[in-house]
Amino acid sequence: MSETLRLSFEENERRSSRETHPNIYGKRKFAPEQAKERVESLISSFKDYYSSLGYKEEQPVQISSGIDPTVRFVGSHISVLKPYLVGGMVPSPGLFIRQNCVRTKNADRLLDDDYSPNWGSYFSSIGAITPPERLDEACNETLDFFEKQLGIPLENMLVRINSSDADLLKACGQRSGLVLEKDSKKFEYYRHKIGIEGISGRNFNIALRDPDGKGFSDVGNIIILENSTKQLAIEIALGSTTILKQLYGLDHVQDCTPVAGLEHIKNEAIRRKFEDAVITSTALYQEGLRPLGQNNRNRILKQYVRSLSYFRAKSGISPECLLKVISDFEKREFPDSSEQVAEVIVEFVKAFENELFTKKNLTEDEKKIKKELKSST
Repeated sequence: MSETLRLSFEENERRSSRETHPNIYGKRKFAPEQAKERVESLISSFKDYYSSLGYKEEQPVQISSGIDPTVRFVGSHISVLKPYLVGGMVPSPGLFIRQNCVRTKNADRLLDDDYSPNWGSYFSSIGAITPPERLDEACNETLDFFEKQLGIPLENMLVRINSSDADLLKACGQRSGLVLEKDSKKFEYYRHKIGIEGISGRNFNIALRDPDGKGFSDVGNIIILENSTKQLAIEIALGSTTILKQLYGLDHVQDCTPVAGLEHIKNEAIRRKFEDAVITSTALYQEGLRPLGQNNRNRILKQYVRSLSYFRAKSGISPECLLKVISDFEKREFPDSSEQVAEVIVEFVKAFENELFTKKNLTEDEKKIKKELKSST
């Protein structure tokens, strides 16, 4: 390990051990080595709570399963639950699920140095569906999860809602003391698409007060899913990492899946995109995907893996250090996996970089990566 990286690790440890004042939720930022435990603890609380209400657990699928043909990767738990909507067979009181997801909005801007992502591509989605006649119960159950299960005072919650949605307003209005913020966003903010022709949603968003007390940030929503003739289900959609970001005052949602060894990178945009590339590449490699061929899933994975060359060059990280970064992340995030993909990823990165210096017709992205590699040597 380079001296710069060693000092970076040591400084991170010192920062983690310093005493800091708790935020408005009575919590302090957790150390990177505690992140996975915190995520799993929140998800376990969610699962235990909805199980206690009688909801049945639906099993997750691989992100690259193709179970939902309308998307390249599973990007939300609703992809797994769509058959219940189409078949009109949502059981009572409902179903809940924890589903790992990838949303690839960052993929096309990884090499854009002016772009800094607010969200990571990889995350765990937690959610539930319940029959449409249980709207009032679904709202109360969800608010109880925040207030009673997570111990968040109602004064630190806010509902963002559209005044034209009378049924949602009525359901929220039953909660004494709940603050409603009406029509503060564009109309589209309160409308939902799930990729099924003829089915759409009307939603309100649940926001938690920012840890500094100055504003509110969204952490989930409740959605009425319906077609032109009837309501089909109520969906509860929550973000595990966005909830934790609020409760613990994290700098970024990716601090819930920390990538050790990149702390020395001063450019925040580069660091967060580097982390995103490591996290997403490792997660998809774990499922057996490889950045080869013209399949859309493989092509998108290739964008993330190729960007590792750009970011390592930008950050002065050798292939050997990159291997350690990915390997350490893999061991922490996927401790029970028999797959060991760090070496496979780095071998692809090396082969890609060698090809850049022999290939004649380069794309604009490849030219940019090659230029950065040359300037770093």
